[in-house]
Amino acid sequence: NLRAEMAEEKAAELDNKVRIGAVLRARDISLAALNNNSRDVSRIKNASRLRVDFTLSANELASPGNKALYVRITSPDGYVLTTEEMPTFEFEGERLSYSAMREVDYQNQDLEVGIYYNSTGFAAGTYQIQLYCEGRLIGQTDVAMR
Repeated sequence: NLRAEMAEEKAAELDNKVRIGAVLRARDISLAALNNNSRDVSRIKNASRLRVDFTLSANELASPGNKALYVRITSPDGYVLTTEEMPTFEFEGERLSYSAMREVDYQNQDLEVGIYYNSTGFAAGTYQIQLYCEGRLIGQTDVAMR
């Protein structure tokens, strides 16, 4: 029955649209270099922690609740900053190492989030930031740090 097949196709297409529409997005991503007291430092080489700030965008279609957010910070020399435990998460069938993660309670409204990464010996240059949630890349940006 052609009509039933078309209806099924339409339903699948709509389902796919809703799924795509339900994906969370991170915007206004920034990187701050901080000292031990979480005060801003002007030069990243003097930092003892980094903070990635962003807004998890409001989305009516997304399912509310606890979300694990993973941040990957890639240093100017191309290495992903990570901890001694070298934690990983799954992305498209691969295990990716990450810098830090945080769980947030998302209620379909704009949510301001800050995620900290503690370390030292940061170099000036361009850092790449990628944010992941629910197995998807939800935002990325490059930030030049002095």
